[in-house]
Amino acid sequence: MTVHMGMLTLVETSTLADRESIRDGLEALVGVVPGLEKADVHFDLGLKDGNAALVFAMTFDSEESWRGYGAHPAHVAVIQERIAPVLASKSFVQIDGPLA
Repeated sequence: MTVHMGMLTLVETSTLADRESIRDGLEALVGVVPGLEKADVHFDLGLKDGNAALVFAMTFDSEESWRGYGAHPAHVAVIQERIAPVLASKSFVQIDGPLA
């Protein structure tokens, strides 16, 4: 099991609707991308300036499935249509799962 985790910082002009669109797009990949078992997306509470806007954990049945996710057309569409227009910066890690 491989878990792909990321933090996305969005441009200052981004809105709640932008964050919700990203969340909805990532969650909709479950059942579409082979081997993607679960998508957890959470918004920052806004308690401290400078935090990322959202964090996500995408759980895959294998490293091979995670590798396929990167080029999957549905994933690429989420990036191009929902994330890239409002993205300021990003950071990712991949870990052995499952999350505790």
